[in-house]
Amino acid sequence: MKTIFDWFKRNLYVVLFLVLEVFSIGLYLRYHQQEEARFLDFCTGVRGRFASVFGDRKSRESLRRENARLQEENAWLRACMENSYFRTSHVVDSVSGDSLYRQMYVYAEAHVLDATTRMPDNYLLLDIGAKEGIEPGMAVLSPKGIVGVVDKVSPYFSSVISVLHSQSLVSVSLASSGYSGSLSWPGVKPDEGLLSDVPSHVKVRIGERVVTSGLSLVYPGGIPVGFVSEVVSGEGEDFYQLKLRFSEDYACIDKVYVVKNLYKEELESCKRTSGRI
Repeated sequence: MKTIFDWFKRNLYVVLFLVLEVFSIGLYLRYHQQEEARFLDFCTGVRGRFASVFGDRKSRESLRRENARLQEENAWLRACMENSYFRTSHVVDSVSGDSLYRQMYVYAEAHVLDATTRMPDNYLLLDIGAKEGIEPGMAVLSPKGIVGVVDKVSPYFSSVISVLHSQSLVSVSLASSGYSGSLSWPGVKPDEGLLSDVPSHVKVRIGERVVTSGLSLVYPGGIPVGFVSEVVSGEGEDFYQLKLRFSEDYACIDKVYVVKNLYKEELESCKRTSGRI
């Protein structure tokens, strides 16, 4: 309290001047209506700017919360889709007419912290790790298509091998015919891939949709990959080579989903056993 009194003593004349100044301006505006109107307009403009700044900040925070909620909801909806289940019985219930199905894939939402697209071998860094149950080998998807496969995991972060990687090879299929092939990245453009091993007797249309085949243990089937943009080779050969334009723009990717195959270990064990027969 003593400090406040000492400050007023030292600045008494300044405080008195400011009080008289404000009082004088008030009297002036009271008897000059035009100037008072201008002053009120000025104050309104200042208040509007402050309200706009703080309102925008509040709106952005609200938007971030809403986006997080929607991403969590999307992860749940993806887990409810048909391609996240597998059929456990081929015997159809005589009463309901349904087969039995079991959950096969679950999804965890994540954000991309860093990503490259111009290197021969590109990676992404996610803000999710072992504490959330993430493991190497899990697929990563975006709202528009495939992204890559988890490579290394720390407690809170994950490194992902991008689809734009020299060692990336994804089993995909033509949506119209179901014929499958192998998707690789030739390392030229970040929006173009190369689809090979599609039999040359298959009719291929430019613009045809390409999706994941579901033949691997990583990606669920039916996930968008891209569109056929050009037939590179095929006539006179046994298999096509097709250029594909990715459905996702990997240069500005933000939100992704990490996919866990709940039966991956069991399926891998069966494959190893079959290989020894």
